[in-house]
Amino acid sequence: MQQLFKLGCVSLALTTCQLTSANEFYSSDRQWLFGDWNGQRQQLEDQGYKFNVSIMSQAATNLSGGYNDDSDFENAAQLTLGANFDLSKIAGWQDTTAALAITKRDGNAVTLERIKDPRASTLGNSQEIYGRGKIWRLTQAWIKKGFDDNALQLKFGRMGMSEDFNGSQCEFQNLILCGGQLGKSIGSIWYNWPVSVWGANAKYQFAPDWTIGVGVYEVNPDNVKTDSDSDGFNLDMDNVEGATIPVELAWKPKLATFNGLPGEYKVGALYSTADANNVKTGEVEDGKYSFWINAQQQLTQHGADPKRGLYASVNAVVNDRDTTAVESTQQLELWYKGPFDSRPNDSIGFGLANYSVNDRVTDRQIATNQSRGYDSYDALASNYVPVQHDELNVELNYSYQWSPAVLLRPNIQYVHQPSGVKEVDDAWVAGLSVKLNF
Repeated sequence: MQQLFKLGCVSLALTTCQLTSANEFYSSDRQWLFGDWNGQRQQLEDQGYKFNVSIMSQAATNLSGGYNDDSDFENAAQLTLGANFDLSKIAGWQDTTAALAITKRDGNAVTLERIKDPRASTLGNSQEIYGRGKIWRLTQAWIKKGFDDNALQLKFGRMGMSEDFNGSQCEFQNLILCGGQLGKSIGSIWYNWPVSVWGANAKYQFAPDWTIGVGVYEVNPDNVKTDSDSDGFNLDMDNVEGATIPVELAWKPKLATFNGLPGEYKVGALYSTADANNVKTGEVEDGKYSFWINAQQQLTQHGADPKRGLYASVNAVVNDRDTTAVESTQQLELWYKGPFDSRPNDSIGFGLANYSVNDRVTDRQIATNQSRGYDSYDALASNYVPVQHDELNVELNYSYQWSPAVLLRPNIQYVHQPSGVKEVDDAWVAGLSVKLNF
């Protein structure tokens, strides 16, 4: 994997050479760094085979604050090998598609190394790509079939839950500001990329602007084991503990309603049948639930280009207070696509998001410390339990889209109360995301 990091760094360094032809390796309009394979790649896509090879790298360094303010530099990365298949073209199966993806993650996170109190459970992360083990994983292996001109779509196989429910835009490097929110607070029953589980879902467009979806996904702790690469390819259901069942209603107006600009609005709920521990008493509950809202709206349009302008996204999750340590999350994001005429595909982003820790968890932590003789924060005692409250994450970034194949995103982040611990200094973090499509 280290060789992959080096390859990404070499590719990034060479992008400083501006070339004009799309056939040149580093041209600003090149679709893939490995090119079109002498026309074969586009020909294969026309026949129903679309391939994806990409590397995402996220570097971060702590500038000040945190549990340990000694400066540190950490890099996390992910390799993705994927393919999509249009089976209507390949096999004549009308309105049928399939996907296969394998991923490998590696590296470390500055949040864990410097920013949070190591005795406290982790809330946010300044590098969203870090987590779920440094192993190879089968991330996608599913097939989807449409009926009635795709008004009804059925999907089955191995997948992450936020592919189809609680999905959201990812324009940031900070974890809670990237994508769906459920996996950030109920990760024991809700699995985001790169973890996949056995699942099935159905979505029905019952009106031109309205879609209803329902899914059933296994809750299986074997799927998040990280002891070896074989854990990332677990396909058995021997230790399934229950099912997570989400329902989501989506409104996506065909005729844009906000100053003639498009948007999408979703509300959803889930119930998990897996047993869950009560955060106050420790007793076993029969299940747990969550609710969410996702809203994304284009607010302005720059000139005649419908893609340029100001966008906003609002996301919120409310979890079962009896069984969940994070009671809710709230997120607000703004990004401006095409800020300069010379850079129509770049964007400037600003986002803030909050973890709200369940006060029942806070009370339990206080009681535990008092029983051990601690009346105030002790930075050295190994058996002291840091008392957790809210954690606020803020990010400002600039996305430099050199070409469809190369994205650079320098960013600055601010973390208030890392892991919700008031006694830990607020932290400033500088980061850089790089994505290369080969």
